[in-house]
Amino acid sequence: MSFYTRSNQLFTVIKDKSYESGIPKQIVPAYITENIKYPLWFWQKEALELFLTNELIRQRENNKEPNHLMFNMATGTGKTLCMAALILYYYKKGYRHFIFFVNQNNIVDKTENNFVNKNHTKYLFRQNIVIDDKTINIRKVETFNDTDDIQIKFTSIQKLHNSVYLARENSVTLEDLQKRDLVMIGDEAHHLNASTLRNGQMEIDVPFELKENASDKDIEKSWENTVLNKILKKGKTTQDENNKNVLLEFTATIPNNADVIEKYRTKTIYQFELVDFLKAGYTKEINLVSTSLEKKEKILLALLFNWYRSQIALLHITNFKPVILFRSKFIEDSKKDYQEFLAQIKDLKTNDFDFLKRTEISIKQDQTGTAKIYEQGKSRILQMIQFIKKEQINIREIISFIQNEFSERNCIITNSNNNKATTKEKTTENQEALLNSLEDKNNHIRAIFTVKRLTEGWDVLNLFDIVRLYSGRDERYEKNSGKRKTGETTVQEVQLIGRGVRYFPFTYKENEKNKRKFDNELGNPLRVLEEFYYHSENDHRYLDELKRELKNKGFIQENREIKKFSLKKEFKDSQFYKEIKVWKNERIENPKKRKKTLIELEKTFSFEYKIKEFTIKEQQVVLDKDKDAVLAESNFLNRKTIVTKISDFGKHVLLKAINIKAVKDLSLLRFDNLRRELNINSIDEIFTEKFIGNFKINIITSKDNENLDDISIEEKLGLLLQFFDEFARELKEIDNPYKGSDFKVFSFDELFGEPKEKSIDIREYEEKSKDIVEEFKKYNWCVMTDFTCTSEERNLLNFLKNKISNLREKYNEVYLLRNEEIYKIYDFEQGRGFEPDFLLFLKGKKASLYFQIFIEPKGEYLIEHDNWKNKFLQTVSDKYGNGNLLKVENKEYKLIGLPLFNERNKHDFTTVFNEELLSDKL
Repeated sequence: MSFYTRSNQLFTVIKDKSYESGIPKQIVPAYITENIKYPLWFWQKEALELFLTNELIRQRENNKEPNHLMFNMATGTGKTLCMAALILYYYKKGYRHFIFFVNQNNIVDKTENNFVNKNHTKYLFRQNIVIDDKTINIRKVETFNDTDDIQIKFTSIQKLHNSVYLARENSVTLEDLQKRDLVMIGDEAHHLNASTLRNGQMEIDVPFELKENASDKDIEKSWENTVLNKILKKGKTTQDENNKNVLLEFTATIPNNADVIEKYRTKTIYQFELVDFLKAGYTKEINLVSTSLEKKEKILLALLFNWYRSQIALLHITNFKPVILFRSKFIEDSKKDYQEFLAQIKDLKTNDFDFLKRTEISIKQDQTGTAKIYEQGKSRILQMIQFIKKEQINIREIISFIQNEFSERNCIITNSNNNKATTKEKTTENQEALLNSLEDKNNHIRAIFTVKRLTEGWDVLNLFDIVRLYSGRDERYEKNSGKRKTGETTVQEVQLIGRGVRYFPFTYKENEKNKRKFDNELGNPLRVLEEFYYHSENDHRYLDELKRELKNKGFIQENREIKKFSLKKEFKDSQFYKEIKVWKNERIENPKKRKKTLIELEKTFSFEYKIKEFTIKEQQVVLDKDKDAVLAESNFLNRKTIVTKISDFGKHVLLKAINIKAVKDLSLLRFDNLRRELNINSIDEIFTEKFIGNFKINIITSKDNENLDDISIEEKLGLLLQFFDEFARELKEIDNPYKGSDFKVFSFDELFGEPKEKSIDIREYEEKSKDIVEEFKKYNWCVMTDFTCTSEERNLLNFLKNKISNLREKYNEVYLLRNEEIYKIYDFEQGRGFEPDFLLFLKGKKASLYFQIFIEPKGEYLIEHDNWKNKFLQTVSDKYGNGNLLKVENKEYKLIGLPLFNERNKHDFTTVFNEELLSDKL
């Protein structure tokens, strides 16, 4: 039974109910987004939007049950940021007391830094949390009190259990917990289902103390009774409306067990699995590097990749520090491997790298190759060797780098010196701090030696290599079925790989910082900065087991392959290819980055404020329907609008309002931001007529108030706080930092001469593209050897095929190019990037006249969203069409942007196509 195929899970039920009830899409409120440190990714937004929708449904259905939800989100997707957002949500609802618990102390410590340590780089809130213009404190506590702060008790399952069963000084009691409204947050929740997994065949109550070294079995036994029964349900078998407790569970893995599946069917509010995360492009690409090298050579190969990445990153990433993890099978082996590594580094010689020559020859002799995206290790080794040769790098330079970067100070082993245990690794507090801050500029660690200490609860972005320092495998066969069962060691290795795939963000051109940038540009040297390498011996049986487990967990997809896209040789040899020019533009900074000036904003800005006393009277209308008409007319007759402007307010209340708003970390109303945005010299200057002094405000009040002086200072402050919120929103909207440049000339070869390598879904290609590729590559006017296409692109290709004879009557030469994400243009107004799917090149009857046509098929559901592209294409036609031809090398070029093509608007597209390309006026 698969958890993921059920159609009646909670998140599906929520979507169905919201659709049936006409509930609009919920928006994550500003008090959340403005108080967390990082912007939400789309999957985090989806999770929170579903949560908010569920809250609305619970409210409508008058659901009084304690709220128990599960967020099933893959490792690395930012579960903890969602927790932070939910803490803010529940604070706004009136909750003050939160319990965070997990099964491992190191995860507890890490999460403390996320939530309460403002000085830690992984702190997830803004430095100042501001809700309803009030600064909120967030504190770690052992016991709860009645202050207005966010109070979080961080604990492990065993400590929480002991708090309930054992009365100790300065510890929470069960009686106190059962009196309060609590929000409990359980992380790594897949560990907390022991009783369910065992079909309830164990005792639920655990009436004894759980020691720090308690077994997983004993820890998990306390889950149902301590958390669910004693705390969430307050020890009651039937629930009443006074129980407002909340339990939010988070896990990357819900066990695929029938009882667990049923248990969470009505609780799982969101799923974003590992396969979704990988497909979205927000992880490193896994690369298996299997060799027959000796252990020392395998270590050196990983160190070489570390050096190579560092060299490639020099021009693009500041403070780049790739980390290597060396895994041993047993603790004693790890200690030995650590000491041998230090000795090897200290005594490095140039001839230690002679294995590179043998490796290069061996790889080149092996002509089999692979198109699998996860098996590119050998080609990457060749790229690195070529880089060393091309840049004329002396091996002594590499040795110097390795000895400096991997000195003993920069290496860590997950065993403290005083750890005498042989079966369980133990780290010191200082080691934990280093392991949980590897990306920090001041963190010097470059190598980690471990066994299985870091398989869970470890967040790291700059882990790029894991080296398996042992051989062998422990795959088994199930007794009853005889099926192959992945060994525990391999399962742990896959868990470690899961730690390594988190993407290390960096900026490159206009690409998204936290997303892979080179899936469609695999030959780019920077690709190595978004690949994770797992180094192992070349044992085909072990590799088969590893690949199978990686596929089962969604880490690699067998159907993804590398495919090469290039131009036909006969086209590249043609005179047309050699003489034609291609036109494109670039994204540039906008010197006039505001679409509107403040003067223009003032003309359209509208702000209305109702005095609270008057608003209350209006709201009373709905309380007695029989008196509605009388009260409404009375209120209307008693109302009055006072028209005023910002400069009419006293300076003291203006400053107080703007200072309150400026408390938020990213507030546009902070003086340094206002000075940068509006070029003011002092805060007083913004209140003058030159800036916002003349902005009008309409105050709705009772007719008893004659003018602004009759409004209380409290009302004025509330009014101005709302005004500055609206003003800041408007100011952000008119910000426009980029624009598209004029079009410039390039040779065809310069843009499209090199073949393009892309990672594609080979099954999807064979289903959707292969047949039309086979047909179209026979046509000499189609210049590609291969291409991919969607259903809408197929429709366009068939449309063009039927127009070719007409075009050939009108033009001397006709060529169609499929743009495989190589060619990009930018709209003139905002610099938004656009990669037209097809470029049609025509040579007119007049020998010196050429045409470059932009064609973009678009699915029906995207037509409205991408309407800006339509406008941009029309602007291109207007700017570089009739009477405005581009000229270069005694040739004239006419650029034409056709409207977005869709099967439903085919008639309109055909009309424009015929007018622009086939009419007699040409």
